[in-house]
Amino acid sequence: MATLSLEADSAWGFFNERICGVMDSEADILEFAGASFRSVWALELLLMLRRSRDRSWDAVEILRELRSSQVAVIEALDNLTVAGLVAAEGGDRYRYSATGRLEDAVGALAQLYALKPAVVMRQIVNSPSNAKLQILSDAFRIKDE
Repeated sequence: MATLSLEADSAWGFFNERICGVMDSEADILEFAGASFRSVWALELLLMLRRSRDRSWDAVEILRELRSSQVAVIEALDNLTVAGLVAAEGGDRYRYSATGRLEDAVGALAQLYALKPAVVMRQIVNSPSNAKLQILSDAFRIKDE
């Protein structure tokens, strides 16, 4: 199966049928989580916006609600917007915007996360598809200058 990152892949519109189709098992949902989110915090942000989908939020309100750093909020919002999960509105406001099969996939993930948060967290943190290992290895790469 092709690895995708919802947060980094601007070609998300061509998402894999298996990932956003009918998720038959917990393993499918976990695969979606691991392939889609760089951090548990990004998932928490998305689920907060989803719970209040009729409301738009600005970055300051999100900072207050989730008690996070401005850099983390802006980066996650940018990535989630590129992925089509969040819509940017005028005046730097954001709201949840997933529809169709993408909404179904997020809904299935939200249900599993509510029932088994540690399992979902472990999948996201341990997933190599989110490039954490590449970032770490790049940090130690010796540059020829």
